Amino acid sequence: MFRVRTEDETLTLWSKLAYAVGGLAHSVGPGTIVAFWYLFFLTDVAGLAPSLAGLTIIIGGVWDAVNDPLIGWLSDRTRTRWGRRRPYLLFGALPYGATFALMWWVPPIEGGILLSLYFAGVYILFDTAVTLVSCPYDALVPELTVDYDERTSVTSYRAFVSILTGLLAAVGFGILLDSVSSTRAAFLGMGVTLGVVFVPTILVAFFGTKERRAFQERPAAPFWKSIRFVAKNRPWRYSLGMTILSWVPVNIASAVFVYYLIYWIKMEPGEASIIQAVILASSALFMPLVLWIGRKWDKRTAYVAAIASWLTVMLSILLVPQEARILAYLVAVLAGPGIAAAHAIPRAISADTLDFDQLNSGLRQEGIYAGFEVFARKISVKVVLAAVGPVLGWSGYVQSAAVQPPTALWAIRLLVSVAPSVILALALILAWKYPLSREGHMEIQEQLRKRKLLSYPQMEGGKEE
Repeated sequence: MFRVRTEDETLTLWSKLAYAVGGLAHSVGPGTIVAFWYLFFLTDVAGLAPSLAGLTIIIGGVWDAVNDPLIGWLSDRTRTRWGRRRPYLLFGALPYGATFALMWWVPPIEGGILLSLYFAGVYILFDTAVTLVSCPYDALVPELTVDYDERTSVTSYRAFVSILTGLLAAVGFGILLDSVSSTRAAFLGMGVTLGVVFVPTILVAFFGTKERRAFQERPAAPFWKSIRFVAKNRPWRYSLGMTILSWVPVNIASAVFVYYLIYWIKMEPGEASIIQAVILASSALFMPLVLWIGRKWDKRTAYVAAIASWLTVMLSILLVPQEARILAYLVAVLAGPGIAAAHAIPRAISADTLDFDQLNSGLRQEGIYAGFEVFARKISVKVVLAAVGPVLGWSGYVQSAAVQPPTALWAIRLLVSVAPSVILALALILAWKYPLSREGHMEIQEQLRKRKLLSYPQMEGGKEE
């Protein structure tokens, strides 16, 4: 099999870990806690009607349509002694932590509309902070290394750390829910604690990574020209589709699973958090297997195998009887490979497609690509959370009720099982048609070297420090 690795492209363990730790805030915050608990928090803790909770998230999503590609494009044009991406990590860390904490405070506001507007405003502030950090952070991957397998390794380290820390957050929050008499106080305590933790972890990525000087020296394209090159990048369109179709099932299952566990399996909120931890633990344990398949064959093969197993597991949820705790834990374990692949593989594939763009445009514009990808992931969370609220309302869901009507239980079961399965089937079709193989990527890199567009080594002083 045709494989080429340049020694300078093999990253140190510290570089991989520093980058991975920098993603903790996004994976634990928007990726885990917000996706799993925020809709439940708005309806059953803050007291918003499901329809108002959905509207709250939709309002925040409107700003997303602008800020993600814009921040990504601005990072492509940024020129500082720290590079193009890392300054955003330095100055965005504190707003990220502070706004996350504010999301979980219920102010003394009377009236559902006013309370909904408050949460919508805070959500917009938090989303802006997420954009300032996440777009440049994601854009770092292609600059850390241009090696096909090292990119998979970097994204796997990131996924492993994010899953592991998400697991710890889920377990810790479960303990907090069981030990604190006030659910509202538990959510606020979680928000403040994680908000404080997020700030230094983002700074670890700032201090522990470096950017390619040659990439920063290249001029940036005007905004609309950048958009045209993005639109022409066929492999990237496939990778974006795989990203969206991987994360929407995660988001649907995350948003609805807490309702499923509490009202169908009859678990307490604390135990539901433990189930979330089991899912993340399984994902972390299966991550080396996903990485091994990706190295042994290629990224697409690893993705297809893991997603196919995940689709089977999701369909089986519909067959789980009421109050079947053991089966709920079994489903949580078996979902691990698919969730591991969803975390790691699409990001690694996306990094390869940017070399295809450089071959055609002569530009390094990781930022605007990262902007669209972050937008796609965040908007998928918002669409899911915004849609689930009204569906629960239409089904007859009763907030904080001990027993839900049969129509609500059926809606919850279909949302957590059938809906993700259909989307995963579409992801498999898209992955099967993905056009850029390992050999194809190596050929692109060889052409870039001949044109002297792919510079070695990556670090300012010649090698990694």
